[in-house]
Amino acid sequence: MYPSNKKKKVWREEKERLLKMTLEERRKEYIRDYVPLNTILSWKEEMKGKSQNDEENTQETSQVKKSLSEKVSLYRGDITLLEVDAIVNAANASLLGGGGVDGCIHRAAGPCLLAECRNLNGCETGHAKITCGYDLPAKYVIHTVGPIARGHINGSHKEDLANCYKSSLKLMKENSIRSVAFPCISTGIYGFPNEPASVIALSTIKEWLAKNHHEVDRIIFCVFLEVDFKIYKKKMSEFFPADDNNEEEGVDMKEDSEGLEPKGLSPPHKKSKAKKPECSKDSSEDENGPEEKQSTEEMEGQSQEAGGLRFLLRSLLGLIHRDGVSAATGPRPASEEAIEVCKDEDFDLDPASS
Repeated sequence: MYPSNKKKKVWREEKERLLKMTLEERRKEYIRDYVPLNTILSWKEEMKGKSQNDEENTQETSQVKKSLSEKVSLYRGDITLLEVDAIVNAANASLLGGGGVDGCIHRAAGPCLLAECRNLNGCETGHAKITCGYDLPAKYVIHTVGPIARGHINGSHKEDLANCYKSSLKLMKENSIRSVAFPCISTGIYGFPNEPASVIALSTIKEWLAKNHHEVDRIIFCVFLEVDFKIYKKKMSEFFPADDNNEEEGVDMKEDSEGLEPKGLSPPHKKSKAKKPECSKDSSEDENGPEEKQSTEEMEGQSQEAGGLRFLLRSLLGLIHRDGVSAATGPRPASEEAIEVCKDEDFDLDPASS
């Protein structure tokens, strides 16, 4: 038997054996330290602190988690130590190992990983392929090839990087993988800027989680460098707020609004507040309009009465003058009184129209 055929047989048999083993059986064969998934806080726990007691944690894990912040974690350390269903390898197109995280994963997984990768015939940029994890605590390794940016990114680079995450998540779902850890893809020797890469990673995974949150227990963003840790810590608060409730959010908002309606805080109240100037104008016209109209009619009536008095006054003056009586007596006070009445009406009218 040729050595190459013997090597193929070894990795195929080893893969079949390992995938049939339980977690407890696999742990007996670990040759390195490992980090169990239950020791890695979710992002929600990270933000709120580990304040829940054991009973609350038990109740939480027994229910279907709705909040996306409960589905993700930020971890800084060695990705090859994580005991999860799968880790993602930022591989090169040959899938035969290289520098950075790619080389670390191949060394930790042992020679069977390289032997299986030789049968995959490489991988295109933005695509992904899956192998067994072998000597790793992780059951599987998902290999994806990121774009080579060299510090300058365009639309094609962004699309290829997003496809790396989408392709990996697709394989994850197809193989019923419930937990996975992603490294920072393409930010090493491939030169994709760290912050734009984190935004693409977070947005792509959030979009997938919104539709497939029942398909996964945890997605871990595993970083190694301090610069990436700071970027992800800042960005994760924006993409995965601790109070994000995903599906339940719309229902909760609806229930809250219905509960507040009797207290005068319903949406119609907000709508009227937004059009306050127009409503104020309408209410002013409704309240003052009848009074103003009535005052105007009274003014017009008083004016007509005053005009009649003046006509009568002129007639009387003519008669008095003709009879030789002084024009300063009698009717003049009536004229002055009429004028004063108009003045009073004008004064009373002003406040009503203001």
